[in-house]
Amino acid sequence: MNLSQIEAFRAVMLTGSTTAAAGVLHTSQPNVSRSIGQLEKATGLNLFHRSPGKLTPTEEGRLFFNEVQRSYVGLERLDEAAKRVRLFGSGSLRIAAVPTLALGLIPRAIKRFVADHPSVNISIHTGHSMVVTQWVDQQFCDIGVVSQLSAQAYAVDPDMLYEVGGVCLLPKDHRLASKSRIVPTDLEGEAFIALAMHDGLRHSIDRVFEVAGVTRKITLESPYSSVICSLVSLGMGISIVNPIIMRDYRDADIVFRPFEPQIPYRCSMLFPTGRRENRLVDRFAQTLRVLAAEECADVEAMRANV
Repeated sequence: MNLSQIEAFRAVMLTGSTTAAAGVLHTSQPNVSRSIGQLEKATGLNLFHRSPGKLTPTEEGRLFFNEVQRSYVGLERLDEAAKRVRLFGSGSLRIAAVPTLALGLIPRAIKRFVADHPSVNISIHTGHSMVVTQWVDQQFCDIGVVSQLSAQAYAVDPDMLYEVGGVCLLPKDHRLASKSRIVPTDLEGEAFIALAMHDGLRHSIDRVFEVAGVTRKITLESPYSSVICSLVSLGMGISIVNPIIMRDYRDADIVFRPFEPQIPYRCSMLFPTGRRENRLVDRFAQTLRVLAAEECADVEAMRANV
């Protein structure tokens, strides 16, 4: 059994006759008939009922055709993949990011990127910083975006994406919403929604309040900024969050206010150490850099105008 025999069989099944199949394959009708006979001998299958001037598929022929079609779908996908490789050096892009960014910044970057690269297959994987780092180290993902660096123990190369000061997140009708700046003493005795204990930023935030001698009521904890925003919008407390998420929650019943002293929120891109040149990854990374710079500028403008 060889490819030319399979092609002849498929052409007959699709066109209904050996003559039409010959036209599609740019060969002669006897060559098509010969290939069909050879295929039947090679497979041990009776593929067609034969009558003068007509071939009718047998049940075996129809079942075999279904398998042939499945194989051809796979070949067509390989053909498309080859085209993408010729254009971009890779036909797919696997992105890993922490949830805070996977819900907002990353999708916005992908939208901008896809406008110039509409044929690229993109998959997004979400986990905390350690998991994202492991995925990049194992080359399961091409690029990672994390809020905490754990690069020392892994074969990854970090590249700082941005650093911005955290903001205080308040219910829209909260008594502190009228203030232009929030300081630790403003939150004395307030219900506070904290990051999870394993989050490194949790310790930085707690330290600021310890130094100021301020006691908060930590009533709720979550590792996810999206959950924290939902809880704040329901009036369940106050929090300090990454200001990059502001764009995602502008229509919610919450307000963002600059917090002083500034608590730095850092974000880094990760790449596998020693990776080969990949134009697709490099182009997405550049798109993400530009977008992050624009959104950090928006944050700074907000600080100046509150």
